[in-house]
Amino acid sequence: MTPAPETPLRVGLAGAGPWAEKAYAPMLAAGPETRLACVWARWPEAAHALAERHGAETAPSFAALLDACQAVAFAVPPDVQADLAAKAAEPGST
Repeated sequence: MTPAPETPLRVGLAGAGPWAEKAYAPMLAAGPETRLACVWARWPEAAHALAERHGAETAPSFAALLDACQAVAFAVPPDVQADLAAKAAEPGST
């Protein structure tokens, strides 16, 4: 078994719906390899509530989420995810 890194990977979460709440956020926040650094959602109130429950920041925009993390997890509908994933894959985005 590989030991956990000394510094967890800062992961941003796009989405704050049921999958984000029940699966993604708790898993990413639990570590030790990851830390839920930031949450962004199309509904800012939902993003803030989810981030607060897991000790993360809330991003005011998807671009701000990318600036705050090293990796991104997506918990948004597939038709939304495609555009966001393309932006996240652009050079220098994370």
